[in-house]
Amino acid sequence: MARADAILAAVQRIHEAPLTPDGWTCALPSIASALRSEHSIFLAQDASRAAEFVVGFGMSSEQTAGFTAAAGPGSAFWEVIRALPVGSVAPTSALLPDREYARTTFYNEGVRPLGAFHGLLVSPLRTPQRFVHLSTGRRLGRQDFDADDIAALRTLVPHLVTALNVAHKLAAAELRAAGARAALDRLEVSVILVDAAARILFANRSAEAILSGNDGLGVDRDGVRACSRNITRVLHRLIASCADATTINGEPGGSIELPRGEGCRPLHVVVAPFRVNAEQIDTAWFGTALPVAILIVTDPERERRMRKEHLRRRFGLTSAEADVAFEILKGDGRAASAARLGIAATTVRAHLSHIFEKTGVHRQAELVRLLMQGEHELTNAAGKSRRSGR
Repeated sequence: MARADAILAAVQRIHEAPLTPDGWTCALPSIASALRSEHSIFLAQDASRAAEFVVGFGMSSEQTAGFTAAAGPGSAFWEVIRALPVGSVAPTSALLPDREYARTTFYNEGVRPLGAFHGLLVSPLRTPQRFVHLSTGRRLGRQDFDADDIAALRTLVPHLVTALNVAHKLAAAELRAAGARAALDRLEVSVILVDAAARILFANRSAEAILSGNDGLGVDRDGVRACSRNITRVLHRLIASCADATTINGEPGGSIELPRGEGCRPLHVVVAPFRVNAEQIDTAWFGTALPVAILIVTDPERERRMRKEHLRRRFGLTSAEADVAFEILKGDGRAASAARLGIAATTVRAHLSHIFEKTGVHRQAELVRLLMQGEHELTNAAGKSRRSGR
C-alpha cells in the first residue's frame, strides 16, 4: 500500500509540475520515492543536443552539469538511450551489460560521480525540435530495478506525457489570450479551472463532455459536485486548500476518485493550486473571480473505449470478442474473465476461438504478446496525436 501511495503522490506532483516555475524540482523527489531511488534527473535537449532545461534531485549543481555534459553529442550510450521508443521504460542493464556499462564515458562522467550505478529511464517526449528524458538512479551496491519498479514507472509515463503537453500548451498560449481556450480544447485530458467556492470558471471541451454527462462529476449552484454529499465536501475541501493557508495532510490540493454509475470505473481527479498573480491574468476572461485551483480529470472508461475500438479495427473483432481479449490480457485465466464479464466459461472459449482465427495466433500466450504490442502502438499513436494538438 505504501508503494501505491508513493505512486499517487508522484502523479499529483507530475500534474502540478507545468503549473509553477519550480514544478519539476518539486516533482522529482516524489518520482524518486515511488521508484525507490536516491537520484533523479529531468533533462530536455534541443535538436543540437544542447540542454534547454535540466533539474536534478539528490544531485549537486556540479553533478547535474556533469550528467548533462555526458548526455551531449558524441556519447555513444546516450545515443542508445535516445533511440528507445517514446514512452518505453528500460533499466540501463537492459541496454548494456553491467561490465560494459561501467566502462562507458556516460557512466564514468555522468553517473559515477553521484555514487550511483543502476538506472531506470524513459523518454516521454521526442519531436524534431526537442527530446525529453527522465531517469532515476540507485547508489552503487544496491540491487537493480526489478519488474515492480519498471511497472511503477510505466504507470507514471501517461501522466508525464500529459504534463508535458499541458506545459507546452500553456507556454504556447497564455491563459489571458483568447487562444488559450482553443489550446486547452485540443487537449485530450479534461481541464477545469475553479474559484475558491468551487465554481467553474473554465472547462475545456473534454471536461464539458464529462460535466454534461453528469456521471461522477457535475455542477450545481454550489459549484462542481460529485455523486454524494460526502465526496463533494472532500472535493470542495481540496479546492479550498488551494486558495489559502488551509492544508490537507500538509499540502494544498490532492487527488480523489469519484464513483460513477454501476459498471463504470471512477473518475480520477487531481486538484492542484493555480498560482498566478492577478496582474498576469485577464479577469474579464473569467468574470470577477480568480481561479485558485485546476482540476485535471482522467476518465479510464474513455481510454478503454479507445483501446477497444483500436482492437476492433485492427483485427475485425466484434464488441464481445474485444471485451474477452481485454479480460484475457489481465492474465488470471478464462474462468476469472468469464466471471467479470458475466458470461459462461464456454462462451469465453468460443470467443477465444474466433479471436485466434482473426489474429492468426494459436495459443493464449501468443495472443497476450500480440495485444501488448498493440497497446504499445496505441500509446505511441496517442502521444503523437497529443503532441500535434489534434
